Amino acid sequence: MTCPDLPNIPPGTVLNLNSEDWYHPDEATGDSLHDIVMVVEKVHSDGATATAVSVWVTGHGIACGWPTSDTHPPCIELRVRVEAIRRAVTETAGTDG
Repeated sequence: MTCPDLPNIPPGTVLNLNSEDWYHPDEATGDSLHDIVMVVEKVHSDGATATAVSVWVTGHGIACGWPTSDTHPPCIELRVRVEAIRRAVTETAGTDG
C-alpha cells in the first residue's frame, strides 16, 4: 500500500534536509547528523503503509555532476521523514508563484 498522504516528488526536486529529517540505518548516529541537500532521483513509497513515518529516497548530492545520467548510480540513499517531504513540497510550491 502506498502512503496516501505522501505528495508526488518528481525527479530533480531539491530536498533541503535538516539532520532530524533523515537517517540511514547502517550509519552510526553520532557524527552522521548533519544537514543534507540532495537532488531526488526517486522516492520509494511503493511499500510504505498509510502510517509510515519515513520512506527511502535515492538521489544525488547537490554538487554531483551526473544527476540525470542513467549510468551513474545514486550517490545518496536515505530514510527521509514523510513530514520533511511534505514540507519540501510546500516550500517549492511557495516559490513557484
